[in-house]
Amino acid sequence: MNALSVRFRLLALLLLAALAGGAALTPARAQDDKKDGKKEEKKDDQEEKKLTDKEIQALIDLLGDDDDDKRKKAEEKLIAHGEQTHEAVRKACTTHPDADVRLRAIVLEKAIARGAFRQLKKMEGHEKWVRSIAVSKDGKKALTGSQDGTIRLWDVMAGKELKKLTGHKSWTWEVGFNSDETKAFSSGGTDKTLRLWDLEKGEEIKKFEGFPLRVYAADMSPDDKYILGGEGGGDDEKATHDIRVFDVKSGELKHQLKGHTGYVWRARFSPDGKKIASAGMNDNSFRIWDVESGKATHVGKDAHENFVVDVRWSPKGDYLLTAGRDGKVKKWDDSGKLQKTFDGFKEEPEALSISQDGKRFLTTDGKSVCLVEVDSGKIIYRFEEHTDQVLAVAFLPDGRKALSGGKDLTVRLWTVPK
Repeated sequence: MNALSVRFRLLALLLLAALAGGAALTPARAQDDKKDGKKEEKKDDQEEKKLTDKEIQALIDLLGDDDDDKRKKAEEKLIAHGEQTHEAVRKACTTHPDADVRLRAIVLEKAIARGAFRQLKKMEGHEKWVRSIAVSKDGKKALTGSQDGTIRLWDVMAGKELKKLTGHKSWTWEVGFNSDETKAFSSGGTDKTLRLWDLEKGEEIKKFEGFPLRVYAADMSPDDKYILGGEGGGDDEKATHDIRVFDVKSGELKHQLKGHTGYVWRARFSPDGKKIASAGMNDNSFRIWDVESGKATHVGKDAHENFVVDVRWSPKGDYLLTAGRDGKVKKWDDSGKLQKTFDGFKEEPEALSISQDGKRFLTTDGKSVCLVEVDSGKIIYRFEEHTDQVLAVAFLPDGRKALSGGKDLTVRLWTVPK
């Protein structure tokens, strides 16, 4: 092949790259978006069974074939099985020995990504920013908390609001389910309360008070024994930045965890309920606490170079992540030792969610949501359908879908291929 032919081939591939994923995939995406959640899930499962790893590799090899018909059929099949083939095609972009395959894989990966990573539902109803999302164990329902002061219960696959809980006099910062998912808990910001709700009746059951100015963080222990609230103050002389841990049944204060000097924006019980991890927003730290003794077992002072805005335990409790407004996400072991730093984000991460297998996490990045591999640190994909900053993210339990919400007042459901 002479130099002129190579030049024309490269130009053609670059032109295809510019067009990839746009007009060619629009009809397929439109057709997929019309399907309900069950049909979509069934379709995904059927497609997964059709190709072996060997078959996928053979199709990728055909991207370098000189026969246009063979190459086109291989491309079409790889796109049709996009959720299954995306990762292999992505790797071929840099590792395949054939230069033509690498170039065509770059083009194809963009097209597959637009089809495989797609929005399924857009849920509307909140009148102000969406601040938190919690998903049920079966992935069928979700709770959202908003600065409009409401808590909303959603049918995730149908994209429909099932219930609206009202009662907070200020914004609702954090929401979550109790262990059997018959109840919800929430923090109410400047109304200085944590609240417990009956989801069937849509009514408030109990109120936990005693916060001097604001309450941000909220979580309930896995055994439903304790509920916590993280305080936020300011320059006011009444301001404290403690974590109050209440006995759910009696309503009595068990611990008042002191140490943070900045707003406690997020705090989470560990999966075994024995520890609490907390993010001290403007003191740039995170801390790990022993639940029974109420003492700090680790003080992550200056964990980030700016505000620490979220903290999450892995599902097994063997590591945790923190997000900071220094543009980084950091991984720590369960004792608080730094293991890895993730960067490459365009803006400041604001929220986190970890997949059930612990191998991937979601974080917000301005108007985008980034899907990141824990081991490699690679940003696999950016979801970019939101029109304003994203403030909350949550994986569904199967790791195949995710929810996000934020300043555009929407909650969006996405597909997340394996």
